[in-house]
Amino acid sequence: MEFVTKLLQLAASKPARQTLIYTFLITAATSILLGIAVFAYILFYCNFIPQIEIRKVIHLQYGDGPHPYGIIQLGSELVSRQAYDIFISLNLPRSPQNLARGNFMTTLALLSPLHKFNVSHFQKFGISDMISPMSIIRAEDVIFAFRRPAIMTYASLLVSLTSRILTLPLYTLSFLSEAENLMISIGEDVSFTRGWKNIPSLALLEIQAGQEIQIYDAAIIFKAKFSGLRWLMYNHRVASFILFTGLFWVSTLVFAIIAWATLSMYFVPENESTKNKSDDILDDLSIKVDEMITDDDLEIKTEDMTTDDEPDLSDTSHIFPTYGRQLSLRYSHKAKDICDEIEHSKIDPFIKEEDEDKDQPENINPNNLLKIDSGIGTGLSESGKILAKKRIVTQRK
Repeated sequence: MEFVTKLLQLAASKPARQTLIYTFLITAATSILLGIAVFAYILFYCNFIPQIEIRKVIHLQYGDGPHPYGIIQLGSELVSRQAYDIFISLNLPRSPQNLARGNFMTTLALLSPLHKFNVSHFQKFGISDMISPMSIIRAEDVIFAFRRPAIMTYASLLVSLTSRILTLPLYTLSFLSEAENLMISIGEDVSFTRGWKNIPSLALLEIQAGQEIQIYDAAIIFKAKFSGLRWLMYNHRVASFILFTGLFWVSTLVFAIIAWATLSMYFVPENESTKNKSDDILDDLSIKVDEMITDDDLEIKTEDMTTDDEPDLSDTSHIFPTYGRQLSLRYSHKAKDICDEIEHSKIDPFIKEEDEDKDQPENINPNNLLKIDSGIGTGLSESGKILAKKRIVTQRK
């Protein structure tokens, strides 16, 4: 039970709440950025990868010229700097007229957006005039022009009869039809330079086989040939999705962290900034004080404190023993002043003797010293004599 209460107290503490809030914010931010990365990759894929196959059905016009023709708008599916293979699809019946036709030519012209083609211009001519629509198109309006031959597949009479007899039930049930689909490769690796004027908007197809040719339907097919990054993204979609989404996600996280750090530097509350500055100043002062205070200073301070507390032994009254038949010495607080006077009167001979003969040792009467020194046993009288000698020497100099 105590463990549970400790856990609850820990969970309810301020650091735990802050940690929970920060974790939630970080998780939400990373999830949102991941969603943005996925959406950005999908949008980039749709805009960067063009349509792999574009099929445009052409409705051929008969009776307006020497050959059937058709014109259509291509729209905006074609992109610049992308290689295309262009095909013409013709669905023809295996009639005696088509089989007897043999080879015939197909002509395709891709026109620029600046060209204004009007079908009504050709409706007044008719078959008798024998004027092809290709002859009235200006050369500067043509971006690409292709011309390819075509022919239906040959089959001998015996082979055709045998195949028809064997597949007669399928023909009866309309699963098969006596038609042939010609796929004519009319352009290879066709690419358009950059600019809307260089991308064709119209396509003109003419089947140069006369008005007698029979065609069920016709279409133009553009097949894109990818290379480089487009080939990688199209043929390896899962790997490219993981790679580019991860890179974009990591880059957005890095920029988000940089932006958060920059904003936190410029938008810090004033109270917190002043508090941080005052804390820094106090820390600096404490460091300087610690550097200034050394062990020697502490020892000096402790010695001063101890000497201030201890009484001056030379100022207290003491009774000192003497040698022989001499009387015992008594020291009182007035002995210090008397000692100074006696020192001034008694030390002069010693100084004179030192000046006259420095090599000879001093002869000091111990009886006089006992009478003069009022601090025997304390060590203060000898230090007083030395200090008095130094003062007299300095005065004479």
